[in-house]
Amino acid sequence: MSKIELLDRSKKSSFGLNSKLIEEAYQFALESHKSQKRYSGDPYISHPVAVADILLNLKLDTSTIITGLLHDTLEDTLATEHEIKEKFGDEVAVLVNGVTKLSKIETYTENKFQAENFRKLILAMSKDIRVLLVKLADRLHNMRTIQFIPQEKRRHRIASETLEIYAPLAGRLGMHEFKDELEDLSFQILNPSAYSSLSTRIEYLKKDKSNLTDKIKSRIGELLSKNQIGYEIIGREKKLYSVWNKMQNKQIAFRQLSDIFAFRIVTKSIDDCYRILGIIHNRWSAVPGSFKDYISTPKINNYQSIHSTIVGPERQRVELQIRTTEMDVVADKGIAAHWSYKENYNLIDNSSSDPVNVTWLRDLVEILDSGGSSEELMEATKLEMFQDQVFCFTPKGDLIHLPSNSNSIDFAYALHSEIGNRCVGCKINGKPKPLYTKLQNGDEIEILTSKNPSPSETWENIVTTAKAQSSIKRFFKKQEKDEFVTLGMKILQKILKKDADISIAELEGYSKKFNRKNPDDFLISIGKGNIRPRELEKIKSKSRLSFFSRYRKTNSLDKTPLEISDFQPGVAIHFAECCFPLPHENIIGITSEDSGIFIHSNQCNAIDKEYKKEDWISASWKDVDPEQFFSSRIKVSVKNEPGSLGTLATIVGAEKGNITHLNISEKGEDFFDMIFVIDVHDLVHLNKIINVLAEVENVSSVNRFLLDL
Repeated sequence: MSKIELLDRSKKSSFGLNSKLIEEAYQFALESHKSQKRYSGDPYISHPVAVADILLNLKLDTSTIITGLLHDTLEDTLATEHEIKEKFGDEVAVLVNGVTKLSKIETYTENKFQAENFRKLILAMSKDIRVLLVKLADRLHNMRTIQFIPQEKRRHRIASETLEIYAPLAGRLGMHEFKDELEDLSFQILNPSAYSSLSTRIEYLKKDKSNLTDKIKSRIGELLSKNQIGYEIIGREKKLYSVWNKMQNKQIAFRQLSDIFAFRIVTKSIDDCYRILGIIHNRWSAVPGSFKDYISTPKINNYQSIHSTIVGPERQRVELQIRTTEMDVVADKGIAAHWSYKENYNLIDNSSSDPVNVTWLRDLVEILDSGGSSEELMEATKLEMFQDQVFCFTPKGDLIHLPSNSNSIDFAYALHSEIGNRCVGCKINGKPKPLYTKLQNGDEIEILTSKNPSPSETWENIVTTAKAQSSIKRFFKKQEKDEFVTLGMKILQKILKKDADISIAELEGYSKKFNRKNPDDFLISIGKGNIRPRELEKIKSKSRLSFFSRYRKTNSLDKTPLEISDFQPGVAIHFAECCFPLPHENIIGITSEDSGIFIHSNQCNAIDKEYKKEDWISASWKDVDPEQFFSSRIKVSVKNEPGSLGTLATIVGAEKGNITHLNISEKGEDFFDMIFVIDVHDLVHLNKIINVLAEVENVSSVNRFLLDL
């Protein structure tokens, strides 16, 4: 799509898009990406324009279209959030930043990194669903052009992640057009031989059966016209991945598939839907067990339709979907067919006005609070994403959606985590039953509770839902945490020879000295033995245990490449080591009565948290000596194998950088995270080193690292 086509579509939109602002966003993206190319050789601007085109097809608002154009600017160019906020407003800046955060971790099929990305995805989409819609559009276009990526391993990694995360999420949001295309594109990469074979067979079948398809469509149409019902019949082509999945799940060959013929009947009203069903069932036999009424009981993503399979006019099995025009739009576009999110709709806080049923998303956000590992989160959420639903009722008649094979414990936790923790028994349809009894559609469940929470550890292996699993884990982790906190306090009191409780202020000081997040984390480390008694002797001294000192003092202004407003001669200047500001990026000065002026990057996490606006002063870079070095900090996740560190050091040296400090922040069996302090000339130099490191095969992610104060 060209710039002219993009702007022409935005001007002709019936949703009141601001085409002038969209044009400004196009120019901003064009300038930001001007020197970049896609793997295909096309100018990079072709990608954000294609993403904006996909979002236009979803009929989204101006801010979302602009976000589609700018979604890669913060990550891949020198553009800053401050610039985007100034030119396009706070709403767009928040959305672009949200999409950028999802892309920070370059994920691999290794569970840890995929799960971390999924964690970030859930948190971002819970705040504003438009973040996910832009990310889905971004992923869809990347999948459409995935054949240009030269590395086969990377193509497989992206396709696997798409199939396991993005396609199911699109399905849960009711965006079946997205889901179907993402699945087929992934299937083509992951199993090309099966894809080619199925594609050939279905094309042959379509040609061979084309007359038969027309006959079936014509006979159904004649019957409906005779009964004076308005309708549209659409031949619904089977998607390759859907066919393959059914073959694998049912362990059958292609020739055994009975519902290759599929039709969608779209009509005006719900009454007409049921009339059509009655007329067709009265004329042709229904296949037993094939009838599903998703109109009276919608799916969890608000999908509504009647499904039935009949032995049709030519004695062939024919799959039918019957729905209204409105239901058909929602079935294809899902949550994008609604407009509630236009007012910064927050899925978590506005549960009473959901445009679609997104209780599953709230459950996933609750899982994030359970304290489990990223891998546990990933496995738990797959339970929510892929399983069919069973519908049960409370004694008051409230409908509860659960995955199939759920039991009464799952039901209790679906009502509330506290009800689950206090659950001691249940009644199913008025009769006492064991808690592990599998629930059936239409069951009425009454949960019996006690005053004190007392879940069993064995429940974790019995329950089916991710919410129940995470709630049980959280209960026992809190119980374990409380025990270690108590033990850690007793050990600390003994070491310090204190009988009375140690104050919070003292504990906060100790936790900082031992690089722990908070006093509880510090006491737990003592209780678990991660901090040994002999190490605790150090807190009697005034030695400061820290990986980084917070600030690095510099000389006065005349010896630094800075321009500072209202500068008073003799005042000391410091570069803040929490963010290590670099030439070519926006900076800000913070005044301190005791210590002078501290220079921060405007991306620094500490600015808003720790300093008052009245202490901010204007600062900028002057001409910088191209041979001068400045410190910066990067975080690299790399495979745990011999030679990894040497490879990284060699690359940094070859790119004229200098590693001055190294710390391994987290180490696992397969990967470990390292934080480097390196000397570079400016932000451009740093980004070049980051880009080169990102291409190394055993590096899973690399990015600039700002301390979170």
